[in-house]
Amino acid sequence: MAETIVYRRKRKRSKNPSDIAEDVRFKTLSTDNGHEKMIVYKRRNITNMQIEDHLEAGREVIMPTGERHEREIISTNGKHGQIIGHEGGTLRGTQLNDLPEDILCSIISRLPLGDAVRTSILSTKLRRIWASHPNLTFTKRAMFPKSKIKGGEQFALIEGMHAVLKQHRGNGVERIFLQALLDQSTSSALNTCVKFAVTSGTTSLSLLLSPERPYCFPTYLFDLQNGSRSVLEELHLKYVSLRIPAGFTGFKHLKRLNLDCMYDIVADELQALLKNCLLLEVLCINVVYKFDKLVISQALSHLKYLSLTACLGVKTIEVAAANVERFEYEGSSDNSIVFPQPLKNVKYASVQWGAFNSHVGEFVLSVLPRSFPGLETLVWKTYGVEMDGLPNCLGRFQCLKSVHIELCAPVLACDVLSLAALLDAAPSLESFFLKLIGFINVPYSGIEEFRRLPSSPHHHIKSVGIKEFTCSRDQIELVEYILENATALEHMIIKTKIGCYKDAAIHSPYIKKDKRVVIL
Repeated sequence: MAETIVYRRKRKRSKNPSDIAEDVRFKTLSTDNGHEKMIVYKRRNITNMQIEDHLEAGREVIMPTGERHEREIISTNGKHGQIIGHEGGTLRGTQLNDLPEDILCSIISRLPLGDAVRTSILSTKLRRIWASHPNLTFTKRAMFPKSKIKGGEQFALIEGMHAVLKQHRGNGVERIFLQALLDQSTSSALNTCVKFAVTSGTTSLSLLLSPERPYCFPTYLFDLQNGSRSVLEELHLKYVSLRIPAGFTGFKHLKRLNLDCMYDIVADELQALLKNCLLLEVLCINVVYKFDKLVISQALSHLKYLSLTACLGVKTIEVAAANVERFEYEGSSDNSIVFPQPLKNVKYASVQWGAFNSHVGEFVLSVLPRSFPGLETLVWKTYGVEMDGLPNCLGRFQCLKSVHIELCAPVLACDVLSLAALLDAAPSLESFFLKLIGFINVPYSGIEEFRRLPSSPHHHIKSVGIKEFTCSRDQIELVEYILENATALEHMIIKTKIGCYKDAAIHSPYIKKDKRVVIL
């Protein structure tokens, strides 16, 4: 049974029965904006089915055309609908199977790998289209989105990965992402995956594995001396044992390198690895130990983004890559960071130490201004801050426009007013944001002597935000200092931690009732 819903311009019906073809009959369902909506039944297929039955019998696809053209919806009983439309008197019809293979590949590549594989049951032509998928993601969620596998997850994922790699065409692969609790005990399966990445010309490889028995990464597969065809541009390794043999010549095309939790990596071998990555643009190193010295040499002339986090056992870090634009560091206060020459291109810097001391204060207010003369945004995460820990001779952040400070000091000595020194070191500052973490204070009662710093006008600060405000004396002192000296201030938003702090802030005689201040 075929059904056609036809939209035509409303016109006067002819009373002549001959105007209607003998092999069809019409039934008007409704009118809308001067058009009639009619059901056309082929006479040879007329049955006793109701209209609702016809509508559920097939799939309807609407193909809109211009206002001057007719629109038709064709419903069929088959598995696939057909899109047709009248345009200039020409009937156009397209089914999924009619599309060229390159267009089908483009459509399938936009689906998750699991969904792409499932399209193979739709038709014979689609059976192998998924095998050219450029992004292969092997995770429990991607491989078994609806299955509740209890036990044997490792085996099931390996089997699924083997099946995909075996059927894949092996070309056009852009990214392979593997995240699972796999270790050296499954090295055979992991080696198969890495070999496939090399032979298929994969540009991005991520292996995020288990920390129990770190998998030994087969660097020999990427060594050009062994005839490697690798064009790898991005490598992300987590809980992987990475050893670099003497004379290694691989990773010549590498642009992004992320080494995460590499417990057994050796400093000399890491330096040898970096010497081979002269095209490197992004370098992220997280959790390394037992390094006397880590050097980011000036040979990495393409390096734009450098992130060194949790480098707890590294005594000295030397950064000489002159073109770095974004610098992030997290370590202990015992680390020594050296910049042989100023990095003029650094616009964003984020620094964090485990505890605050005079060494940290000197680095932030003395070393950073000299080393990053073009710095525009500074993020400082610190545990505690004191005036005694800040240097007397401050540097000047001539280009600094935005400062974000996360201050965590639930049990450590802390004097928030000391942060005014950072404001004074940035004459071009426009925005200042402070987040207080873990503070539990008794609101200032006025018994202690209220401190006021010497006047120091700030002509560019427009926006100030303080989060988790607890209305302690030093916090109120900082607020008053900013209100008195920020001549261009447009608004200050103070978000208190709980209701009692809000009430104390509102009624504090030291926080002036200023229209620029909003207390939440």
